[in-house]
Amino acid sequence: MKKIRITAVAGILALIALACGSDKSQWLWKIEGKSVSMKQLDEAYSGFGVLMKEQLQQRMGRFIPEEEFKQLLEDPDRSGNPQLAEMFKSFGKDLFSEQYKDMLILNMEAQKDGYARRPEVKAKLEFLQKYFLANMYLFDLLKLQEIKISDAEAYAAWEKAKREDARLKTIPVDQGLEMIKGRMVMASAMEKQRTLLKNATQKYRIETNKDFDIATYVKEQREEARKKREAAAAAPAPAPEEPKK
Repeated sequence: MKKIRITAVAGILALIALACGSDKSQWLWKIEGKSVSMKQLDEAYSGFGVLMKEQLQQRMGRFIPEEEFKQLLEDPDRSGNPQLAEMFKSFGKDLFSEQYKDMLILNMEAQKDGYARRPEVKAKLEFLQKYFLANMYLFDLLKLQEIKISDAEAYAAWEKAKREDARLKTIPVDQGLEMIKGRMVMASAMEKQRTLLKNATQKYRIETNKDFDIATYVKEQREEARKKREAAAAAPAPAPEEPKK
């Protein structure tokens, strides 16, 4: 999976699709008389968890099984790492609830003042919806939790990695094996992803415009921008204004 840095703004936009509804669970707040329930918070938190887990996996450089992720959310101190524990505590549902409330209010404001109806905003939201749906679907198909790497496989790969990079010899064996297992899982996932995408692509008829080359178009755009920049740099500086008498 390509590593794409998810910003806080993208996270908020991804959650905007979660609208207020009515159910029988405990309500948390009422905004303009409309209840926001614990069930809605749980659903929003589940969506937020997708972003949290993706960011955490990129930061740690390894795949995190869903069960491990849930356990760390429930009991951050079980990680044995004070920094990691504090990070998971900052992901707590209690703290997220305030962010969710603010998000709902900002969503209402965006709808009320017409911001959400702007063509450029609608286009970005459409992309974000497709992006998150595609990635969630792909992660579900990859079933990373089912990719198993044996200790023997990991040890052999770790020994090979140390021979190729002497700096790795300073890393404790247990940490090294955990790191190499993460790499092997992701390598296996990438291979599986290529197969899934190839199979999916073959199901659809895709036509390419032979009269338009996107690479040439981008190259020409960059060349034009470069010429404008150089022309601006070569232009003489404007003469200073004479003081008014």
